[in-house]
Amino acid sequence: MSRSYRCTSALLFGEDNHARYFINFFKSKKKKVKLRPGAMDPQEVKSIIEKIGKNKKVNIRRVEFDGTPEKDPIAVRLADIREDFFTGEIINVERSIKQEMDDKLVYIKGGGGTIDFYYDVGDIMSVEEDIDEQIFEQRNIDELLEILDALDLKESILISYYDQHKSGVMNGVGTLLEKDMSLKTFKVELKQINEIELDQPKTVSLDMNSDTVLDLTVVI
Repeated sequence: MSRSYRCTSALLFGEDNHARYFINFFKSKKKKVKLRPGAMDPQEVKSIIEKIGKNKKVNIRRVEFDGTPEKDPIAVRLADIREDFFTGEIINVERSIKQEMDDKLVYIKGGGGTIDFYYDVGDIMSVEEDIDEQIFEQRNIDELLEILDALDLKESILISYYDQHKSGVMNGVGTLLEKDMSLKTFKVELKQINEIELDQPKTVSLDMNSDTVLDLTVVI
C-alpha cells in the first residue's frame, strides 16, 4: 500500500469520524425527569391519560417542590392529548354560573380556561377519572317520579341535578312551573344555584329519561 493511499484513507476516515462526531453532538438527548417527592412516573401519567381519553373529566392532584400535595385537586376535561403533554379545560361550575349572569365578567377568583400539563415536569401526584356520572345513574328514578307527582305547581322546591354542559352538580332553589308525568318531564324556575343568588330567574327543563336528577323536594 502506497503512502499516498494510506494518507488518503486516513483523511477519508478522519473526515467520516469528524462528521459522525458532529452528528452525535447535535442529537437531542433525552431529558432526565427529576420527580418531586411523591409524584408519579411521567410514563405512568401518560399511560393513564391516554387510557382515559379525550373529553373525559379527571381530577388531577399535583405536588409542590417540597413534596407537599396541593390542597385541592384540579378538575379538568381532557381537551387534547399530545406526545409530551396534555391539555385540560378547567371545570369551575360557580365561575360558569357567574359568567352567565354577566357576560362582561373577565375574571373570577377560582380561575378557568385551560392548562397544559407537561409530563416531564414531574409534579403530578395522582390522576383519577371522575366517575360521578356513573354513580348518579344509580339513583332511583321511580322514587323521584313519585316525589314529582306529589308536588304542586308553583310550589317552592329544592332540586339537585347534574349539568352535563358544565360538568357539575347544580343545587337549586326555585319554583315548579310545569310537569308532565306521562313524558317524565318538568320545568323549574330557579332563583338560586349553588348558593349564588341569580340576578334573573333561570328556567330549566329536565327530562327524567335523559337528565340526571339527584334530588327533588319541597321547601319546608
